[in-house]
Amino acid sequence: MSNNDYLSEEEQFKEILNNEEISRIKDPELRSIRLKYWNLLHQTFLDERKIPDGMLGKEFDNIKATEIKELEEYREHKNKG
Repeated sequence: MSNNDYLSEEEQFKEILNNEEISRIKDPELRSIRLKYWNLLHQTFLDERKIPDGMLGKEFDNIKATEIKELEEYREHKNKG
């Protein structure tokens, strides 16, 4: 993959990425974080029959909040290194 195929710094931190975009993140650690939360959201969506409607939105919000926290920790870690 050439450098032109990778997402820009700004793009890789967008709120929502699809699988193709995640695969274009150059840093394997960041790619792993984004894929982990994409999978959690996807699995929650697939399990929606098991989750009451009133809780589904809260579950998505909790997953996104946890992802944002982990992304902030990743950025702090990378900026120190």
